Amino acid sequence: MPWDALMGAFGLVFLAELGDKTQLAVLSQTCKHRAGLPVFVGGSVALVLATGLGAASGHLLGQVIPQGILQAIAALAFVVMGVLIWREAAQLCPEDELGLDCALGEAKPSFWNWRAFGSTAALLFVAELGDKTQLAVLGLSSRNTVPWAVFLGGSLALIAVTGLAVVGGQQLCRLVPRRALLRAAAGLFVVMGGLMAFGVL
Repeated sequence: MPWDALMGAFGLVFLAELGDKTQLAVLSQTCKHRAGLPVFVGGSVALVLATGLGAASGHLLGQVIPQGILQAIAALAFVVMGVLIWREAAQLCPEDELGLDCALGEAKPSFWNWRAFGSTAALLFVAELGDKTQLAVLGLSSRNTVPWAVFLGGSLALIAVTGLAVVGGQQLCRLVPRRALLRAAAGLFVVMGGLMAFGVL
């Protein structure tokens, strides 16, 4: 096992993603859906796929789709998600603030949330295309004779950062009313989309 390549990729990607738009998006998705496991799995799957793409053929992606177009698509996805979250906050009924079903006034059943999984996976995959961590993985794997170790290290780092964001989001959900969280998440998505459009993120 080439531990130096694995740990080097893990450390670089983990530090690069702390507090990054990806982690903030996972935190927002956790607060929006209140479904930690589907958000964690969806985010992890998307980030591992994006990392694999960077380790295997990220340079080809950059040649086929210009960086500006990838950045614009990701920015638009964040803004659209922000608008949809704000709309959802406006439509909340009083019971929903307490985690109850609006029609029945009963606790909502707890099961796998495909919407949380799918929206998180799609959003994070688009956001990660051409991102600095994908480019870092591409650079590391091009200089390393064992690109699979770079892929594994980068993937484990992204999964760890996703897990931290989900845990943080779940704690936040317990302290802050859902409508306020959704509005904050909506604003955060729109701001991140704007920053991405101007190349700040």
